Amino acid sequence: MKKIFKALLFLSVGALLAMASCTSEFDELNTNPNAATVVPGTNVLGSSMTLSAGTLFGTRLSCYYTGTYCGYIGSDDYEYRVGINNSMWTSMYNIMTRAVDAMRLAKEEGNDNLYAAALTFKAYNAQKTTDMWGDIPYSQAFKLGEGITYPVYDSQELVYNTILSELKTAADMFDENGENIGEGDFILNGDVMLWKKFCNSLRLRVAIRMSSADAATASATIQDILNNSTKYPIMTENSDNAYWWFPGIAPDQEIWYESMGTSGDAEKTGWRLQQPIIDALQDNNDPRLPVYADKNDYGVYSGHRMGPFQASDTMNNNANRSHIGDWFMNDPAGFVPYMNCAEVYFGLAEAYERDLATGDAKVAYEMGITYSCMESGQIEPSQIATFLAEPEVTWDGGTTSNLEKIALQKYVALFKQSVEAWSEVRRTDVPLLTGVSAEYASAHNRPPFRLAYADEEKSLNINFPYDVEEEDIFYGTQVWWDKRTGVE
Repeated sequence: MKKIFKALLFLSVGALLAMASCTSEFDELNTNPNAATVVPGTNVLGSSMTLSAGTLFGTRLSCYYTGTYCGYIGSDDYEYRVGINNSMWTSMYNIMTRAVDAMRLAKEEGNDNLYAAALTFKAYNAQKTTDMWGDIPYSQAFKLGEGITYPVYDSQELVYNTILSELKTAADMFDENGENIGEGDFILNGDVMLWKKFCNSLRLRVAIRMSSADAATASATIQDILNNSTKYPIMTENSDNAYWWFPGIAPDQEIWYESMGTSGDAEKTGWRLQQPIIDALQDNNDPRLPVYADKNDYGVYSGHRMGPFQASDTMNNNANRSHIGDWFMNDPAGFVPYMNCAEVYFGLAEAYERDLATGDAKVAYEMGITYSCMESGQIEPSQIATFLAEPEVTWDGGTTSNLEKIALQKYVALFKQSVEAWSEVRRTDVPLLTGVSAEYASAHNRPPFRLAYADEEKSLNINFPYDVEEEDIFYGTQVWWDKRTGVE
């Protein structure tokens, strides 16, 4: 047996030596002339965008998970599957890794605009990731080439400040007279001015989100943008919206349509709206209600009702629950919304009302409502004027505070951006969501606080923070900017 082993070893070594001696010939003979050897940076950015759209706006995360948590989409429980949870974490890091690769290639290509766009997109997805999980690997992530295989977890405060720094860097790099971003830009089609507006609007979003945890940094960021409006433009109209519009021809059809559209038949899915978004619209005679929802089988608007008795609640059968409106889910040439100008106006209104910056909060608030109502093209100016006069909508009117009005209208305007809306309701408690899935209703008075960390991360990353508090999968430690009290 030893002789056989030695013979095999000798043959193996000889084969290796022979291979080494003819490497150049091997390379010449085995080069595929059709295989790409240099991938343009814009293609890699497009790959990042494609994965981001499928992850953040796919029905699993945007409907079943965060869509349920924020009171938008009706489902019967808070689903938790280890494999799906792992895949969502992995997908977010793959998205950011591809953005980092696009940055590297852009630098090699000498394309500052592409670099700035990829950096902006990385920061966008980083905020989504930290908002879903809290502390995450960031400063040491994406550095496998530097030998970092077990990145440390940064505090969410550090991640937020890093994101602000990255967005400021990107904002300062964009140059309308510079290089083309390229065909991989599926969201803004290479328009550098739109990228500048998107980038600076994201800076406002980040600042507002962190404002209850670090008002000084938030205020400084907002004022830096507003005091340099020429250098740092923001979204001001719906044509500025960062929306990915689809061609509408299979296989390039809008994501929700593919899963939930009619295609000439009955809706393909059991997905229905939840009651909180129906209430937010219906209670104030909002003209957007028929845009957001279809009437149920009995000719009224009604949503899924979460709570301890949801399984036996007869209002939760399919005949009683409203479908999602066609504009959002039944158009093959529909859109994926990364950010809209209505959110920007609501952010400004909040900043002015809280003295984080100087400006007219009422005007910004009404502009947010106006642009959100105009977006679908289905609402007349007279309807918007009537809506603005509703007691609980009009500025200084009714029984709700102006800040509550801003938060509620922002919640409505964010529909289909479920991850973002979930973050907002965790930050503001508006609307007040007390309908908790039956499995958790006896122990908790709010929907989930966060996603559970991926099991594979706990088992593979030696720097995983094992002291993190995770309770009932979705609860435990509130994220850094969630300063609500009395929630459990």
